[in-house]
Amino acid sequence: MANYQLNWINTQAKQDPANFIRRSEEKYLDQIDRVADSLAAAQAEKPIALLCGPSSSGKTTTADRLRRALLRRGIHVETISMDDYYLSRGEYEMPWDEENQVYDFESPLCMDLPLLHDHLAKLARGQEIQIPTFDFAQKRRTDQIKSLSLEPGELVVIEGIHAFNSILMGGLERHATGIYISVASSVEAEGWSLPAEQLRFCRRAVRDANFRGAPVEATITQWKSVRRGERLYIAPYRAFATHTIDSYLPYETCVLMDVLRGQLLDKKEALQHAGLETVCYAAPVFQRIDYQPYIPEASVLHEFIG
Repeated sequence: MANYQLNWINTQAKQDPANFIRRSEEKYLDQIDRVADSLAAAQAEKPIALLCGPSSSGKTTTADRLRRALLRRGIHVETISMDDYYLSRGEYEMPWDEENQVYDFESPLCMDLPLLHDHLAKLARGQEIQIPTFDFAQKRRTDQIKSLSLEPGELVVIEGIHAFNSILMGGLERHATGIYISVASSVEAEGWSLPAEQLRFCRRAVRDANFRGAPVEATITQWKSVRRGERLYIAPYRAFATHTIDSYLPYETCVLMDVLRGQLLDKKEALQHAGLETVCYAAPVFQRIDYQPYIPEASVLHEFIG
């Protein structure tokens, strides 16, 4: 875990954005390479890599970066997002979060658990599966499917917030390597700090507005339930991980706050209620950064800003 100082971030963003972005991305990719080396060495015994982490950790991009890294090592990799196994809204009884009086969208009961477990078992046996597709904007499963089977010498990376959950694995752990990904850094300034979970909130607020049809106020309302879900459904299984990745890019909050600062001006009370008051204080003080000429095509930040 790294603790970054706001003054240092702002200085780097203003004086040398190109190198600031390059160094940030290289630190993230170095972690990917170390994990890829380990996965390659264990591929014969463990052809499944489970990539788990809380909301807005960058799981989808990291799964793709692992795929690219392993391909450079001569190993073909397929990726599966557990998000595609969500059930269509309105076709099941959605679990309720009594603590926060909202629907519990973090619950594994929102997913097609029998189908997902069946697919994991078939992959381990080398059988073909038909992967569904979920449209988050429409909150429904689409008619599109993807056929997938693992050939000898291949590997599959499966990513999702429930990737380590024993309900889904059911004995398949012996075929899998666990990788835990999250934002594990914080930003500090005089009088306040942005902990890792609030940095992830900034990612999620921008992503949900851009890609999931949810305005910032909806993300704020749901945030306490998101955090509850992390405690209930992710933290108990974290010990399964043999590798960890910190996906935070020190320059990213300059980009995200530039998007959010205007949208948060009239939401101080809601942010305080959600335990996010520091975001409100911090939003105006991050330096704008000229990132577009320098951000890599496969940066994890694209998962949130597009």
